[in-house]
Amino acid sequence: MKYSAIIIAMLVCLGISCSPKLNMQYQRTGLVKSVKHDRMTIHLTSEARAETAGKAAAFAERNAIENLLYKGIPDSNQERAIIDNEGQVNRQHPNFYEDFIINRGFENYVMSSNIVDNYNNGGVHFITIQIQVDLNNLRKHLNKTGIIKSFGY
Repeated sequence: MKYSAIIIAMLVCLGISCSPKLNMQYQRTGLVKSVKHDRMTIHLTSEARAETAGKAAAFAERNAIENLLYKGIPDSNQERAIIDNEGQVNRQHPNFYEDFIINRGFENYVMSSNIVDNYNNGGVHFITIQIQVDLNNLRKHLNKTGIIKSFGY
């Protein structure tokens, strides 16, 4: 009886250690809020989750940028999306999404990004970041590359 309990305990430990590693994928969420804003910048909080804190922080940054570009941020100076039609931009500028979002070209317009909350539950990190974005230079870049048009045209 004593040996069978030891064998069962060893099998449970082996089963736990052989469980597959998490590989969480990015998902855009609406978990982005305005903290403060002015004509030139916007400060946001953004939430995301992943199997590591670093990956979750990267997902949270991307979530903030994608919401800013494609959805708009309630209660801010960017309530409307900067890019009106995500699908049209992806068709007309096929490399934009890859270069600016996936390859993190947007980092050129992030003035600061700090983790303000990190909760780990069962190997999943739930991260909240505060991110400051240079709206003025972001708009200039998007205008220069033809992603958006200047006002009045």
